[in-house]
Amino acid sequence: MTQRRTREILLSDALDMFLLDCAARRLTEGTLQFYKSKLAVFFHWCGDHNINALAEVTAHDIRRFLVDIHRRKLSSQYQNNLARAIRAFFNYCVRDELIETSPFKKVQMPRLEKKIISALSPKDIKTILQNCGCERDRSLCLFLLDSGVRASELAALNIGDIDLQSGVVQVHSGKGQKGRTTYIGARTRKQLKRYWAERSDLNPKRPAFIAIFSGERLTVHGLVQLMARLSAKSGVLGCTCHTFRRTFAISCLRNGMNIYVLARLMGHADILILKQYLAFVDEDLKGAHERFGAVDNLLA
Repeated sequence: MTQRRTREILLSDALDMFLLDCAARRLTEGTLQFYKSKLAVFFHWCGDHNINALAEVTAHDIRRFLVDIHRRKLSSQYQNNLARAIRAFFNYCVRDELIETSPFKKVQMPRLEKKIISALSPKDIKTILQNCGCERDRSLCLFLLDSGVRASELAALNIGDIDLQSGVVQVHSGKGQKGRTTYIGARTRKQLKRYWAERSDLNPKRPAFIAIFSGERLTVHGLVQLMARLSAKSGVLGCTCHTFRRTFAISCLRNGMNIYVLARLMGHADILILKQYLAFVDEDLKGAHERFGAVDNLLA
């Protein structure tokens, strides 16, 4: 590959090729939007600094960009997301032989702040359920808490994907288009049966959850709005689909589930994300020792 050839490739053209590659690999629309929005920030910065060709971007440029972003006091997660998108873009450019080496290779990822991640308490869950106005809403909350599915996965479920006898749930539209199996318990199945008993459209190909007024599939946007209403009505600030999913993970770990089994149930490719939830379990162990430790209690 000649230096002249790489200089002819504009960043905008390389971006188009990258996004086309993502689409060809059947990445989800959410992933495509993630890359588009994050790379737009970086490419705008490049334009402001007269960097327009792919081969002109250096490791020093990427570091300057990340420092500029850091000075704007944006969250560490946002900074990390920008870096992830840039790294993925240049990895593609190397893989497709648009450049020989990635300038990101010499750049370190921004550190993520270690935060205590919130989860719903038993009291929070009871309060939310008490403020559900219909069988559908109660079913949704229990399903999210019991299965650990993402909002997009729940919205994509059909009636035929859920076996009320065994509790098996077939997730076909997981992250990265990867299907998997998860489960719901007896109480959630009973509640879901109550909700479905109100409906007259129990075809296996019909959506498992529908909008009350239109009767059409409940969308992710509709789920977000529902959670916002439940949060306002119950006074539980952490009432979101993702907090239900997080609470599922922490509850499973507290009850002794193997972290690798949990990763499979939740559709994670590895256990890196789940490791942050172990802080909750460590706090449980510390508190249990303080309450029941032999020396402090027996010799008090």
